[in-house]
Amino acid sequence: MKQYKNEWLIALLGALLFIPFLGNVGLFDWDEINFAESAREMLITGDYFKVQINFKTFWEKPPFFFWMQVLCMKVFGMNEFAARLPNALVGIVTLVVIYRIGKKLVSEQFGFIWVLTYVGSFLPHFYFRSGIIDPTFNLFIFLSIYFWAKQTETIKQGSSGNDIYFAGFFGGMATLTKGPVGVLIVGLAVLVYWIYKRQWKAISVVDILKYVAVVFVVSFAWFGVEFVKNGPYFLQEFIVYQIRLFQTQDAGHGGPFYYHAVVLFLGCFPVSVFAIQGLFRKEENQTLKHYLVWVKISFWVVLILFSIVNTKIVHYSSFCYFPITFIGAWIIQEQLKKGEAYSKKWIGLLFTLIGGLLAAVFVLIPLAMAHKEMWLSISFIQEIRQNDPFTWSNLQAPVQWQGYEWIAGVVLYAGLLLFGIYAKKNAFRAILCLFVGVLLTIELVLPLVVPRIEEISQKEAIDFYKSIAKEDKYVYVHGYKSYAHYFYANMQPEPNPLAEDLNWLLDGEIDKTVYIVTKVATDADNEIKGHPNLERIGGQYGFIFYRRSPHTKKTTDGLAKSWYPKRR
Repeated sequence: MKQYKNEWLIALLGALLFIPFLGNVGLFDWDEINFAESAREMLITGDYFKVQINFKTFWEKPPFFFWMQVLCMKVFGMNEFAARLPNALVGIVTLVVIYRIGKKLVSEQFGFIWVLTYVGSFLPHFYFRSGIIDPTFNLFIFLSIYFWAKQTETIKQGSSGNDIYFAGFFGGMATLTKGPVGVLIVGLAVLVYWIYKRQWKAISVVDILKYVAVVFVVSFAWFGVEFVKNGPYFLQEFIVYQIRLFQTQDAGHGGPFYYHAVVLFLGCFPVSVFAIQGLFRKEENQTLKHYLVWVKISFWVVLILFSIVNTKIVHYSSFCYFPITFIGAWIIQEQLKKGEAYSKKWIGLLFTLIGGLLAAVFVLIPLAMAHKEMWLSISFIQEIRQNDPFTWSNLQAPVQWQGYEWIAGVVLYAGLLLFGIYAKKNAFRAILCLFVGVLLTIELVLPLVVPRIEEISQKEAIDFYKSIAKEDKYVYVHGYKSYAHYFYANMQPEPNPLAEDLNWLLDGEIDKTVYIVTKVATDADNEIKGHPNLERIGGQYGFIFYRRSPHTKKTTDGLAKSWYPKRR
């Protein structure tokens, strides 16, 4: 036990950072609710090999992450805490893994620095508090590439090595988590390394076959069963889905080519500022140099691949958190040897500009939202009412800001200030102040600010769905895509095929209450508002809620009269 003292301390740190407040805020539409809903439907149906949404086959993702959520839901219930707990646990494992790898490749100090840069940078930390697939997927991809790097190093030294089997195992786990895209990323990294180094014997055909065989065996645990039961349909649908992501801005998630570069640079602050210094720097130590080549190749492969893909979503490039923090930790260790936190003035300027901008955002947004009556009447702000009525209505939500949420930005300012003071005097203290300052900022933003954001953006709808969760009903979301009603309204398998037919829900012989949800001032809302069979029962801050009861009758005045009392 004593020999693993540091690992246990890091695991304890991870638990303290990632587990508290996991259930403090509702799951966010789409991805968090989408994945939690698939796990919930597994529990309801008892079919753990079939991934479903609305009790229909969901072809976009394999089941491994949902299995993790199912286990947590069996222990803690079908709630936000259970949906997010798998990533918190993966976060703890990730910190221990990068410490041990850093210690093995470089030094114990490097391992600690790598952990510090991961927990002390915004998006790398935040993702372990979420309920999305990517932190788990990214860890498997990272380990697969790491063992490929170990295998090639062993071969260069004249031995055969068995690390390729571990590479295949984690490649297979990545495939079980998010599909064949896992093997694609690893395969591209291996191909680029093979071409770049031109050391043809370092990657043999035999090793490639071993890797593919192990990936196949591991992923067969689900893909094989799926293939036997349903044929190649899943793989066909998955490929069609990936092509759609590549060619189109799926579901409106588009952006410029440089989207992911900007997201990574700002989202991985402050380690990203250190990392950009190391992207093109060379290392003399041959062992570290070998792994740096793999790290940099994996970074560029993922960044370029998802920059080309037309669908732009923040977490598509989240694997890059591993290479960015590794390179950043390497540069920080080099700076500690020099006795200064940074050597070039432009680096100090970047810290000042980006850090100052982020701190200002964390200070000004809570203050602005707490006193929104002071600026909502400004003429150019009023244009939002015409151009984006939904956002305007969101801003009217009566959110109770406590008045001290801005303290998170002040903490970030303090960390930056101390970093600047000690940068040339005490490099270790400067680095510690910077990353601990960011870490504390994150820990304050999550419980103080994020719940307020939910109140503005979606809580009205979430609360409505919760209020009807125990009813036997139809729920229809009209005019926009959402998964929230499935999870929070506790939807059950619906045998009636007309349940998704809007015309039938409006005018047919319904057998239970119908609820229809739209967004304010949209074509969808204009289409149904005033319908004689519907009564508007709520909605003030972006969403509109309608009800049709089974005993509703049409009236000559165009209004609906129900035999049931209106909801309060």
